[in-house]
Amino acid sequence: MKKVIGIFGSPRPDGNSDILLNQALQGAMAGGASVERIMIRNLQIAPCNSCNACFEKGVCAIGDDMQKVYPQLVAADSILVASPVYFMGVTAQLKALIDRCQSFWAQKYILKLPIREDKRIARGFFIATAARSNGDNLFAGAVKTMKSFFHVLDARYTGDMLCSELEEKGAVHERDGLLQQAFNAGRQMFKV
Repeated sequence: MKKVIGIFGSPRPDGNSDILLNQALQGAMAGGASVERIMIRNLQIAPCNSCNACFEKGVCAIGDDMQKVYPQLVAADSILVASPVYFMGVTAQLKALIDRCQSFWAQKYILKLPIREDKRIARGFFIATAARSNGDNLFAGAVKTMKSFFHVLDARYTGDMLCSELEEKGAVHERDGLLQQAFNAGRQMFKV
């Protein structure tokens, strides 16, 4: 059975990005995958302190909840990430998780070790929500961050859903097409 990890990047429970990611995870389960959820807002994840300890063994020296996340990322066949856009980027909570994956970067580029022992390539999919309309490259910064994150994890960026004009909590429920699109994206994770 394929394993899907859903990373919830919003500090706000049950907001638009949470709703869309839950729909995508329902689609993945309908496609036969097992699903695990990582709610970053419920974890204690310190920012990377640039100590470079990971350059020695590929392991982060900071002892916090991120130590539980690392094995989940390695075990995943697909990683679905959702975040609202703040100042044209992902949330601070999600960015802290991403920055702490510096240990994977060190493992891959300094130590020349595989991210996964079986060298399999995972899949990555990104869901972003924003209150504003999609102008001025609103999602460009967040997409670049996510592509880099997935690349370091040896996960192929298979696509994204970039959803604008979702200001109010739960506004996505008024746009059935987005809910169906998220479900379909989750279901299709292993069919490409």
